[in-house]
Amino acid sequence: MLSTLGPELLLEFPAIGSPEEGYLAIAEFEKSCPFPIARTYWVYGCPENMQRGGHAHHRLSQLLVCVAGEVEVTLNDGTEKQIFLLNQPTVGLLQKPLVWGDLRYRNQAVLVVLASHPYAAEDYIRDYQHFLALTNV
Repeated sequence: MLSTLGPELLLEFPAIGSPEEGYLAIAEFEKSCPFPIARTYWVYGCPENMQRGGHAHHRLSQLLVCVAGEVEVTLNDGTEKQIFLLNQPTVGLLQKPLVWGDLRYRNQAVLVVLASHPYAAEDYIRDYQHFLALTNV
């Protein structure tokens, strides 16, 4: 299986503003988000170094944006693992279907997630061995 990980998963959002007035970052479908957004949620208030994630999805794609603090994201496509550090509100990380994600929250992180589908429990892959079997590793 060819790796599906790489720097092309990092997407930049345009921002307008100034240090005197603050900034506005913009995420728009087709311009900065490669899928129609069906659900948006945010994770906040996590204890320092809290690890979350630990799953993949069958069909959901998501764009992870750390708007405060920092989140270390380890993506694993069954062949390779890559670590990304999210700490800029103008950079998002695309997590595609069948990619396992582990996230570590630091510095009072706030993570906004733009998802391609509404919540569906059956879309989650929570067993790592099952994930590896699905990715034919």
